[in-house]
Amino acid sequence: MAGIVAPGVERDTVAIADRSDDGNLRRLLRASVTPGAVRLAFTREPDFFATDGLAEADVTVVARREGGVVGSGRCTVYQLSRNGVPRRIGYLNALRVRDHTSESARLLREGYTRLGREVLPLADGFFTSIATDNTRARRVLEHSGRLGLPSYRPLCDLVTLVGAVDSRAERTSAAAADESELNEFLSDGARDSQLALSWEPARWQQLAHRGISAGDFSVVRHNGRIVAAAAVWDQRPFRQTVIDGYEGLLGNVRPLLNAFMAMRRMPELPAPGSVLAQGALFGTTVLDPSAWPALWNLARQRAAAAGLQWVCLSRDARDPELRILRRLMKGREYRTTLYEVTWPGGPRWPDPWDERLFRPEVGLL
Repeated sequence: MAGIVAPGVERDTVAIADRSDDGNLRRLLRASVTPGAVRLAFTREPDFFATDGLAEADVTVVARREGGVVGSGRCTVYQLSRNGVPRRIGYLNALRVRDHTSESARLLREGYTRLGREVLPLADGFFTSIATDNTRARRVLEHSGRLGLPSYRPLCDLVTLVGAVDSRAERTSAAAADESELNEFLSDGARDSQLALSWEPARWQQLAHRGISAGDFSVVRHNGRIVAAAAVWDQRPFRQTVIDGYEGLLGNVRPLLNAFMAMRRMPELPAPGSVLAQGALFGTTVLDPSAWPALWNLARQRAAAAGLQWVCLSRDARDPELRILRRLMKGREYRTTLYEVTWPGGPRWPDPWDERLFRPEVGLL
């Protein structure tokens, strides 16, 4: 009979996460490995909740079973630009179900229902990002209606470039800008892009707790006017990309590749179990494409000084900046798909997305 649990068997619970779930959530993330030639785990050490306070709201749902956490889902609400106007938009992330978990479809439905109950009043709309080659997740979520889940509608293909940091980059001095001038420049740039982070004085106070200030931005000026700006954000103190291992041929030839890259003074492929020394370009705004070489050189200097070996940036696959960035960064590319997520009975935009390019912050995805 429904609702009766056998003696000694603990019933699953789907609930809002609290501090007592911290260790179990971190273990779940570490065990959730993205397959591929390089197996990756995206972790949040030493505190899953360390980034709380940067957004307008953070809500995490967990599925608990037998004293552990077998599933999770998180919604982080930011002020993001949509059609040139700042809106409260929730980003769905940390969606995990432990491998070989029975009744995972039911837990998924219950998790989305519980999360929706909390976040639907907090945001005007929602989106998420899924790796293009994660065919299993895309197959499930693109046909989510059959499972009683929110609907997923593709918005754009997103290209994430990961460029190598060369410590031999030409040493140049960066122009300075105060918080007020930067805020105006970044705000104007955000209005021209979809899902760009909005900028206001309160944003700087939030970022200060995560190690970012106006002084961390590299600035390029033409005739005294800012034409390009970006910060390098080292997120390793609270968020890491862990190399779980290598598959097939790459694992066998990694020592030879590392010897070759060492001769060229390029970053080597890290050992399994290590944290990737990678940062994110943050607040990247370029009005004049000819300023990109100068900005990239300044960013590499900042990254090298922070002990980083790689820097990443995401752009809409349609973005004309990609041609310049590929030539400058000379790195790896990863593709994801951005989806608009809509709960049954949840908020819907009154107008379609216009033709502005999508430029979400990779450091917030």
